[in-house]
Amino acid sequence: MNLKLSTLLAAAVFATAALVPSTSRADAERLLGSTRLTKVENDTDVIRFQKCRRGINAVQLRIERGQVEIEKLWVRYAKGGVDYLPVKDRIGQGSHSRWIDLRGGERCVKAIGIIGDTELSLDQARVEVWGR
Repeated sequence: MNLKLSTLLAAAVFATAALVPSTSRADAERLLGSTRLTKVENDTDVIRFQKCRRGINAVQLRIERGQVEIEKLWVRYAKGGVDYLPVKDRIGQGSHSRWIDLRGGERCVKAIGIIGDTELSLDQARVEVWGR
């Protein structure tokens, strides 16, 4: 193969790769917010966003500093709808929930509510909410 042909072939491969997105926006994990749950049974914490978080199709809870028992999780959308998502789970320190799909595909999230409490910890457990 001559040098011109191999250079042209390499340029075509790079140009094609540049056109194909490596990951879609919905697949990129990002921290949406965090809160602390107390030992009070069914503590309710709400993370509100000034601007809605666009392109979210699933959420995950990640736990730091303690173990939590999550009773309910709800999500409020920019257009006013609210979904109550099935969680009812104990999540240990340094661990996380499964990815919980939002109904209706990618959504614009305005607020997330967590109902649960800290278990087996001396302080409040920190709960991070991640989206993708």
